Amino acid sequence: MNNNFKAIYKFDSSAIASAVYNYETQKLSITLPSGIYNYVSVPYHTFSGLVEARSKGKFFNKFIKNNFNFTN
Repeated sequence: MNNNFKAIYKFDSSAIASAVYNYETQKLSITLPSGIYNYVSVPYHTFSGLVEARSKGKFFNKFIKNNFNFTN
């Protein structure tokens, strides 16, 4: 498996600095002011929604934060 098939985004957001999504493993790494959180089993449409969201923080709180397991 090639784990280098990733999308990397930097955001102009006070809540989320950046996000890295691995298409093959469905791992989403999000950089917040409190640190880096690695979410597992995140479907592509959720990652895409974050990228397209007007408010990254609101999207994160509603659709990611309490819906996926994470490590940091």
